Amino acid sequence: MIRLITSDIDGTLVPEGGNYVNPEYMVVIRKLLDLGVQFGAASGRHVSGIDAIFHELSDRIYYLGDNGACIQKNKETEKEILLDREDLLLLLEELKDIPGQHLLLSTRDGYYTDDKNETFWHLIFDEYQCGGRVVEHIENYADSCIKLSLYCENGAREIYDQIYEQWKDRFAINVSGARWVDINDFESTKGKAVRWLQEKYAITPEETVVFGDNYNDISMMEQAGRSYASELSHPDIKSAAGRVAASYEKDGVLEVLKQILEEVRSER
Repeated sequence: MIRLITSDIDGTLVPEGGNYVNPEYMVVIRKLLDLGVQFGAASGRHVSGIDAIFHELSDRIYYLGDNGACIQKNKETEKEILLDREDLLLLLEELKDIPGQHLLLSTRDGYYTDDKNETFWHLIFDEYQCGGRVVEHIENYADSCIKLSLYCENGAREIYDQIYEQWKDRFAINVSGARWVDINDFESTKGKAVRWLQEKYAITPEETVVFGDNYNDISMMEQAGRSYASELSHPDIKSAAGRVAASYEKDGVLEVLKQILEEVRSER
């Protein structure tokens, strides 16, 4: 029987940066929770950005924020993994010389940027509805950083290719969206966050279902006996998942959740 479901958000449930989901999602998820199924919203977003979508279920589901670097339930942080401060400061120094990208540093409390681009501010704090603020120097927050994100104007792959080889041994570096590159500690992956939930509730991979659409979702798919990629995903992601769900435009994840709800009911 299915006992754990985790889903990515951007590109899977909503268009990148979107915050509206069909209200029926909350109805179906609540019914699954009532039947004893755990649910985790797993995202590269800060937990405050996840809460913008799932607030009405915040006391019952897990937020796996910043690619699993911060796990919260009911506003209580249950796990947090920091980046190495010295390596981070070296990386920040190098990144400031690379044009075409905007830096966003994440902590448990919110996002911080010292970028002067107001369009970027609007994207993070208004569209994504994440907490945080603009500061003079993000280096001052290196001690509490759980993720560094790069918003890449000309697409994520260009910047990713510039930094990956040099930094791949010190950080987990992933393309997490069309214009996003995420940099985490190696212990901060969605897959390890899913495994943490599995261990907490003695749930097996065979009892786990996940949904995703991008490269930072593959580790999560590897932890599940059943995983679905959005039909809009790259072929690599579909191959990793093994199953395909209709896009967010068609509420594809919702349709699968309804099927799982009937499965769980019939097995009880």
